[in-house]
Amino acid sequence: MVRCTPESKRPPRGAAAVELVVLLPFLALLFAAGVDFARVFRATQILQSAASSASSYATGTAWTPASTTTTADAAKAAAVTQGAALDPPLNTSQVAITATSSTVTVTVTYDFPLFCGFIVPGGKVQLQRTAIAPVALRPGD
Repeated sequence: MVRCTPESKRPPRGAAAVELVVLLPFLALLFAAGVDFARVFRATQILQSAASSASSYATGTAWTPASTTTTADAAKAAAVTQGAALDPPLNTSQVAITATSSTVTVTVTYDFPLFCGFIVPGGKVQLQRTAIAPVALRPGD
């Protein structure tokens, strides 16, 4: 006859450690993906702000410094100033300005490096934000 002792009712020792070893990589990946999502969201907000700021300068509604030759140069400088918070920072080649007689379209394109770059081929995600604004009327127009 087999007697049931209190020791035989315990779960096997080390089961919690084995479960942790199995689940920890998955939990770390989920955490890193969440951090990347938050970083991408922040970057899109900065890019939208850069595009909006640049559209204000490109339409003529914002004061343009005398050191810039055109409103497009001032718009690109404004976008780069807003995008300085990114890592790597935004540069003027990533800002495109298209003007018609009635509207100005500013498109900011940025290759965002991911923390979990091994998930996405190339390790980067291309982010793009656009701002469209009407051209400001000038006196005499």
